[in-house]
Amino acid sequence: MTIFKHNFGFIVFVCALTLNILFWQSSRNVQAQWGNVPPAPSSKRASMTGLSDAQFAYRMNGLMLQNLGSVGGQGINLRDYNYGELKKWFFVQDSLDEYSNFTPLIAAHYYGAVDDTSKLGNIFDYLKIVGARPYGEKWRWLGHAVYLARYSLKDNDVALELAKILAANKDPKIGIWARQMPALIHQADGNKEEAYAVMLNILKDSLDDMHPNEINFMKDYICNTILEGDPLESKPLLCQ
Repeated sequence: MTIFKHNFGFIVFVCALTLNILFWQSSRNVQAQWGNVPPAPSSKRASMTGLSDAQFAYRMNGLMLQNLGSVGGQGINLRDYNYGELKKWFFVQDSLDEYSNFTPLIAAHYYGAVDDTSKLGNIFDYLKIVGARPYGEKWRWLGHAVYLARYSLKDNDVALELAKILAANKDPKIGIWARQMPALIHQADGNKEEAYAVMLNILKDSLDDMHPNEINFMKDYICNTILEGDPLESKPLLCQ
């Protein structure tokens, strides 16, 4: 009994060390599991997570969307994400703050970088709604969607559909390049007549408001790209 009293601390230490080793042996291969994208709540419930403060909820959800997949030191490939659920989150965020550019930014530039192009349709569904709004230069996100459709998805039909929405945007600050997008895609598809018609209509409608450099570019594109190979005498007067 006396020996036990004198060595009580040491015995406790040995027991604790033994339990710690046993626990480590049984749990050393256990890691945090990736549960994929959590189900998106309704707009009302999303607001409640921020104590009915829509901006607070927007920022909390945005931080979550930015850091999804960083689990236990692991980096989850974007191709493993549930993009259908991500799209729902994007629209929840949009209902909380349709003016912010944070969610369109991560949708276009981060989640749009996925190498499984079959998932990009979910990004396009979101960006074509956000990018059609005539305020806050939202058209830039639709412009990026056109780029993804043409060069990542390599689907000019989808790119043309998005480009037409982009070109129809009534924001007075929209770049002239955005209105030229359908012509560039028509030309890439070999549809010279459609490309020529789009470019010519832009010149007719906006000539007085365009910078001389833009006018020169469009004339050069029409004459030396769209109408390349046509006899000079058959080209319009602006090419003479």
